[in-house]
Amino acid sequence: MELLGLLLLPCFLGLLTTVASERPHLLQRASFLHLDGGTEVPKVPRAVPIPGSQTWPSDESSDRCTARNAYTCGDGQRCCCMFGCSYDLEKDNCTACDAADPLVRQFHIPSSHLWKERAEGICSAEFAHRCGAACCCNANFRWNMETRHCEAAEDLAMVIETLPAPPVPPEDVVPGSQTWTAAGISCESRNAYSCSDGQHCCCRFGCVFNPEKDSCSACSADSPQVKSFHIPSSHLWAERIKEGTCEPEHSHACGKACCCHGKYRWDLEQRHCVAAASTVATAEGASVAEKKLVAPPKPDPVPGSQTWLTGGTCEAKNAYKCGDHCCCMFGCEFNAERDSCTSCSDNDPLVAKFHIPASHLWNARREKQLCDEPESHRCGQACCCNAGYLWNMESRRCIIYK
Repeated sequence: MELLGLLLLPCFLGLLTTVASERPHLLQRASFLHLDGGTEVPKVPRAVPIPGSQTWPSDESSDRCTARNAYTCGDGQRCCCMFGCSYDLEKDNCTACDAADPLVRQFHIPSSHLWKERAEGICSAEFAHRCGAACCCNANFRWNMETRHCEAAEDLAMVIETLPAPPVPPEDVVPGSQTWTAAGISCESRNAYSCSDGQHCCCRFGCVFNPEKDSCSACSADSPQVKSFHIPSSHLWAERIKEGTCEPEHSHACGKACCCHGKYRWDLEQRHCVAAASTVATAEGASVAEKKLVAPPKPDPVPGSQTWLTGGTCEAKNAYKCGDHCCCMFGCEFNAERDSCTSCSDNDPLVAKFHIPASHLWNARREKQLCDEPESHRCGQACCCNAGYLWNMESRRCIIYK
């Protein structure tokens, strides 16, 4: 899946395979025109404009295509790599130019390496461009020795194949994250972005939701998700380097680059994040919201504890009210000799398994030793839902277990 990080697109061999676009992919293969005399003349490569090259900025010293080892082609707004060069998706540039490339050897204009202007780095012939030490006619054109011009050719080598666009990651929705924005906490401050529903936050690519911190954390620039789905060359964007921001709509910072949000893919031609046709299946157990629920303990009222309520509260004896009686807080045990719940342990299995994630960070718990959520009580350094209840991450409430 590390296609986006390494993919090269050889323009005039016609290989156009980008997982960042849902547009049809074009593949050109070598084919030959057989003449009556038996001579094999290679068909002229068809122009395959670089998707999105119409967005390339102009260069003061040369036109925007030439500045990237390309020439104007197609509709006159896009660019094609010069023969012998390959399109590098990560550099958004035509690179790896080789004078010994088969296209240069096969389609260079005879003796063009002797042209005076070629020595100055220019190919003055119309519909021609630099290739190796010589000049070549642009794709779609062939050199006519009689007229000494590049003329439109009809024998164009091209095979069209449609490659399926791979699915993209789904949104990694943080359950209950609508409470973040309600409390004035931005998604971005917790390594997340606003999900498509406009209410929840979704973890950035390369980050994982940590229930104990109630935040997306453990962010990695080397995450397979970042490597596979980052926007090509986005690590070179000025705003990403200087301000750490990602300007395209439906995108967010991921590693040193930018990624389209879950359910979106980068369209290289439009240079935008567009809604994807399909998403990959969520790994089993990957989402906090999808984890199988474990049944909580059943209420275990302390015999005779209704008398505790007559003289005070359950909390005074490390317990909480359960019906007409009191139940020991998780991690504590009833001591008949003391008529109280004692031996409370922060490391008790019940505390470890059923404490409310991130409840140790609640202000009321830290400052007042209170668990102010309905149907909850203190347990260890955190809070636990009462016996018979489970914490619901989405509603952020203790709900009765059925």
